[in-house]
This record gives sequence, C-alpha cells and structure tokens, in this order.
Amino acid sequence: MSWKESLSTDVTSVDRQHQDLIAAAQDFFARIHAGLSRGETVVALDGLIALVSEHFDHEERVMRNIALPSLATHAHLHRALLEEIQEFREETALGTNERSPADIEHFLNLWLYRHIVEEDLKIFHHLNRY
Repeated sequence: MSWKESLSTDVTSVDRQHQDLIAAAQDFFARIHAGLSRGETVVALDGLIALVSEHFDHEERVMRNIALPSLATHAHLHRALLEEIQEFREETALGTNERSPADIEHFLNLWLYRHIVEEDLKIFHHLNRY
C-alpha cells in the first residue's frame, strides 16, 4: 500500500500519521520477508503496535473534537485490530504462529486500506459536509 492524496482526511496530523503508518508497515513487511528471527520479529511488532496505538489514540481525540457521530464504532474497530495484532505478536513470541509473513502482510495492508477508505475518510466528509 502507498499513500495517495485521495486518502486524505483533511486533518494534517492524521494524514501524516497515516503516511508514517504505511511506511512503518512497509518497513516491517520488508524486514520479515528478509528473515527476522522470532525475537527480532517480536521487537518489530512491539514497535508497530506502539505506533498504531498512538495513532488510534490521536485519531480518536480528533474525532471527539469534531464530534464525529461514528466515533464509538470507529474506536471499536481500532480495538479489534489492536487485539488481532497483539494476538499475532503473542503467537510469534510463543512460536505458535501459523501465519506466514505474506498472510500478515495481506491482512494488515487490506485492513489499513479499507479502514482509511471506509472509516477514516468519514472525518473528511464530516469536516466538509457544508
């Protein structure tokens, strides 16, 4: 996935964080495809989880500040993704992960793209409704 202007929410801080998340995810995918050890993968996942969590907190503050009607649903989707990534991290740490790097890449890319297009762009539409 790569950043396109059509993904803009019209909130500079959110857009910048989306760009940073896309870059961090691409870096993570490149590193796991290059063959990180289990421990290195866990450390990389911890960094990605922290970045995603910080972004979600910021995005939800923005949504609260603009009184976005779908905030509760949006926050629920955020928590569900964090739980999924955390589960993957735990499976990786325990050595029980059966998902391939390609599986997790596909899941995260699809989720990130769909989430921005279907959910985060509601910020843009809400801000530009008049």
